[in-house]
Amino acid sequence: MSEKPFEIVSHTADIAVVVRGDDMQDLFRNAARALNSVLVGDQAEVGREVEKTVNLDSTDMDALLIDWLNELLFYADAEQLVFSDFHFDDVQDGHLSVVCRGEYLEGSRNLFIREVKAATYHGSHISQTDNGYMARIVFDV
Repeated sequence: MSEKPFEIVSHTADIAVVVRGDDMQDLFRNAARALNSVLVGDQAEVGREVEKTVNLDSTDMDALLIDWLNELLFYADAEQLVFSDFHFDDVQDGHLSVVCRGEYLEGSRNLFIREVKAATYHGSHISQTDNGYMARIVFDV
C-alpha cells in the first residue's frame, strides 16, 4: 500500500479518521489500528498475551465496520483490554470472524490517552478506490 493506512482528519467536535486497505481485511485491521492510535497512542507498546475470537454479523459491510470498532471499544471500556494483532478468518457479506491478541492495560506502563465513547454511523461509508478500499469514520469523544 503506497498511501498511509490511516490518518486523523479535521472534524468539528469529535475525531475523524480516513482508513485505507488493500482488501477488506486490511481495511478492518487498519481501522482497529486507527482506533488504537486515538485510545493509546503507540500501539507497538501493546502486548499480545490475551487472545479473543470475535464473530460479528451486521446488515452490510458499512455497519459491520462500525460494529467491529464498537466491539473493540467495549473490550477497552469494560475490561481495559486493547488488541494490537488481528488475524481475520472471514470478512464478507456483513460477517466478520477474527482472532485478536492484546493485553489488559493496567498500572502505569500503558494508559489510555483519550476516551472514545463510540464509533458513529454518521457519514460512515466504505468505498472502493483504485488502490483498494477507503472509509471515513467519526469517533465520538
